Parts: sequence; structure tokens; C-alpha cells
Amino acid sequence: MDNQLQKDMWNGRAGASWVRHNSLLEELLSEPGRQCMALFDLPAGAQVLDVGCGCGNQTLDWASQLDPSCTITGVDISEPMLALAEDLKSANHSSLQASVSFVLGDASEPIFPEASFDAIYSRFGVMFFADPTAAFAQLRSNLKPNGQLGFVCWQSPALNPFFTAPVQAALTVLPPPPPAKPGAPGPFGLSDREHTHNVLSEAGFTEVTVEPLQLELSAGAERSFDDLFQELIQIGPAAALIAESDPTLSEQAKTAVYETLREFYSLGKGVRFEANFWLVGARP
Repeated sequence: MDNQLQKDMWNGRAGASWVRHNSLLEELLSEPGRQCMALFDLPAGAQVLDVGCGCGNQTLDWASQLDPSCTITGVDISEPMLALAEDLKSANHSSLQASVSFVLGDASEPIFPEASFDAIYSRFGVMFFADPTAAFAQLRSNLKPNGQLGFVCWQSPALNPFFTAPVQAALTVLPPPPPAKPGAPGPFGLSDREHTHNVLSEAGFTEVTVEPLQLELSAGAERSFDDLFQELIQIGPAAALIAESDPTLSEQAKTAVYETLREFYSLGKGVRFEANFWLVGARP
């Protein structure tokens, strides 16, 4: 199945928003990616693929830690996000040890040679495939026989108030959107543990592990709530909901979100959310 809807979204509003708020999003979301990196046992001279690398922050983070004999390739469908990745690569050139390259493309398509990577990693980049089983089968073909897949994804919305609290607040004012189908492409496309295990098994992976990871996400420790809110209201599903709403209701919705998010803020600590993820590992 074609991922055109996702390509349109991440080359449009979603990609532009992420680029604009990249620093805040990285402050919130870098730690689960680092926890996922720790799953890997890389050989010397490893060839690594970062799927859905976005603005390249964690691709570059890994490149600063890997042996100089290694190479890491970040791939993403979003041109604006990869443009920022290239800028960040140039700005951080002196701290990079491994060789880094960024590729515009859909990792669910055969854009890389078979058996070319020792490791395939992703932080929140593999939940958006239109046909996840076929996509992971393609990724498996890109791995060397002794390679390793590892990624981190969100557990259910109910366990992640970073997503749900602002949306629930907005919905006290706005009409609800159509419900998403279970397993549909999106942040929670792999939130069901059994479904994720089955997808990888059906794609031909072995030694599949899906383990829970609980962390506290935080950001904005040195910022006032009002300043931080001006960014928070522009990211996540609540932002999309408000942007697409009747203008006569949008300000009321923002006020409702403001009051809700204040409960997650404390002076000197910023906003803090409990977050729940799956750490997923597999072998080809």
C-alpha cells in the first residue's frame, strides 16, 4: 500500500511544525530514543539505518558516539525535516565520529540494497506505514543475516497524557473527530503489544521482544508557563484539532488546553508528563 497520505502530511503542516518546534520536541523525546540505542550490540564498522529520522537529531547523536569506522544513514519522507537535519549536521560537524548521510525516501520501499545494514533503528518512525507487515518485510531484507532491528514506539493513548490531556481539554469545546481505526497509521499504530509482535513475526523476524518502558518526559525548566504554552499549543494532535476547527471555537479550545497543561507545569521544572513506550527488538 502507498504511504502517500503520510508523505503529504510530513511534507506539509506536520513536517513544518516539527521543524519549527524541533528543539522543544527533542527536549521532550530524546531519552526514549537513547534507551532504544542501548539495545544494540554493534560490530566494528557497523552500517546503521535510522528509519524516520526526522530532523536528524538522534542520527547525529548516535554518530557522535559510534566508532569512526561506522556509518549511519538517516532516511525520512519529509523534505523540510531533512533540510534541517543537513543544517544540524553542518553545525555539529566537529562532534561527529561516524560518517553520516541523509536520504529522502520511504523506507518501506526498496530504496536500499538487500543485506546492507548491520542495524536498523527507529525512534517513533515506524508507526506510519500503510501496510506495516510489508514494510517490515522490506526492512528485514535490508538487514544482514546477523543484523538487528530495534525501535521505540508509543503505548496506548490512555497511558500517555502528553497526547491525551490536551486533546481531551480541546474536546470539551470542539466536536470530536472521526475515531481512528485500531492499528491505523499514526503515533499509536503499534501501540498494541500483541499486534506489534504479530506484525514482526509475519514479516519474517525472529527473536521478537516487546518490552515496556516508562519515563517522565519534561521540558522548559527555565521557561515561564505562558512562554512554554505558546509552543505546546502548536504541537501534537490537539494542535491539529484546533487548527481544523471553527475559528469561533478555537480560542475557547486553547483556553481549555491552557488550563489543563498548567496542571503539568511547576516552576523550575517545566512541564512533566508520565509516558509509556514499547522497546522492540528483533532479528532477521
